[in-house]
Amino acid sequence: MKAKITIKGRRVQDVGYRLLLLSRAHTLKGFEAANVGEDLIVLIEGNENTVNKFIQTVKSEKPPLAEVSEVIVEGYDGEVMGVKEYREQLSLEQLVKIATVGVEMRDDIKEMKGDIKTMLKKQDETLAEIRATRNELREEIRATRNELRDEIRATRSELREEIRATRGEIKALREDLKQYMDRRFERLEREIALIKQKIGLSPKEAEST
Repeated sequence: MKAKITIKGRRVQDVGYRLLLLSRAHTLKGFEAANVGEDLIVLIEGNENTVNKFIQTVKSEKPPLAEVSEVIVEGYDGEVMGVKEYREQLSLEQLVKIATVGVEMRDDIKEMKGDIKTMLKKQDETLAEIRATRNELREEIRATRNELRDEIRATRSELREEIRATRGEIKALREDLKQYMDRRFERLEREIALIKQKIGLSPKEAEST
């Protein structure tokens, strides 16, 4: 007995459906499954009992990620591949897929390596810019510090000169004041002497007075 099973749904391919059905097909004589359009087509061959049991299994089991909307069972009178032969074919398909995915992964890894190299290069450039900026800041700080030091030294020198000049001026004022006071005393002494002469005091009496 042969049958054709059409499994329809939003997601019946690339979810492990063929492997699941193959694992349940060990009592069948013939089995093959293929993705056709958006459906999964299954051809089976065996005695009536095993075929009917398998159909019930298809209707009751599905992979966790599969989304099935309908299972259609029809009669079939064409050729059906042996279970062992199909297992070998599916294994080859899986190996091809694995190899294809491996190549894609290798290309992705190469691309990622290229991206990483680019990122590392940009990182190195950024670090170089940071170092250059840091060095520039250090130079600016050093130059500013030197300028401040020079300004402080110049200000100190100016203050010292001003202090010296002020001291000189104070000393000159003291000298002028001393001379002025000396002249005042001399003048007062002369005036006192004249006053004494006018009132008839002798120099000796004036001295004793």
